[in-house]
Amino acid sequence: MRVVSLASGSSGNALLVEAGTTRVLVDAGLQAPLLTARLAKVGVAPGDLSAIVLTHEHQDHMAGALALAERHHVPLSSDPRTLAALFASPAGRFEQPRLTEDEPLQVAIDPHPAGSTWTLGSLTITSIPIQHDAVAPCGYVISTGAWTLCVITDCGSVTAAMLRGLQRAQLIVLEANHDRERLIRGPYPQHLKQRILGPNGHLGNHEAAEAIMSIWDESPRWVWLAHLSRTNNTPELARAAVTARLGTRRLREVHLDVAPPGMGPTWDSAALFGAVTAH
Repeated sequence: MRVVSLASGSSGNALLVEAGTTRVLVDAGLQAPLLTARLAKVGVAPGDLSAIVLTHEHQDHMAGALALAERHHVPLSSDPRTLAALFASPAGRFEQPRLTEDEPLQVAIDPHPAGSTWTLGSLTITSIPIQHDAVAPCGYVISTGAWTLCVITDCGSVTAAMLRGLQRAQLIVLEANHDRERLIRGPYPQHLKQRILGPNGHLGNHEAAEAIMSIWDESPRWVWLAHLSRTNNTPELARAAVTARLGTRRLREVHLDVAPPGMGPTWDSAALFGAVTAH
């Protein structure tokens, strides 16, 4: 399994997951030309994608989804309510490469209700209902059988289902959106601060650290802290929060990284196999 962070944060989110010839894009939160360019940097053309799997319908997760799906005949997968919201979105309509207003949209969809499991080529995908201010937000557990990824972003509260998903994974991509004190003292209006801090908002550094700590079991894990706010967080603050909570001994088993707004880290099970067996 190869996983590449193509973008992470409020300016856009996209994660490439590969297993053999199966390639899935989790979220498509950049405009289609930029997504295409970033995929090319890791040797993938949009037409190589088996599916685009969406966590929810917010712009920073779906900005290029419809255009990429239609132009390159890539199916869209998500909860049916998310797909309906995507097709109804003004931002989504703007991205549709229409010749005329009356021309029908030619996009294949593969709906899967939140909480369901399905097989896509070499991958088994399970959606996890999470709490966020969207119609049907989901995290995903994506597995080859030998290797498992869990992706949780844009989530206001840690739930038991979410922790079960994290527990299964060798690679965890987990939101660490804000430093609480920096957010409270920062320039955002009060209503936006309340939204972010609310149960349907975003996980902060402390919540991410607690989630990682609660599933720690001495197995080697790779953790990417994701969806960091440029205003209310820094990579250093996010790393420090997790490092402080885990402590020196536990950090020997947790390989910590931060997914940036641009091209980010790559996780490759083939390259890491020796490191895993050494543990």
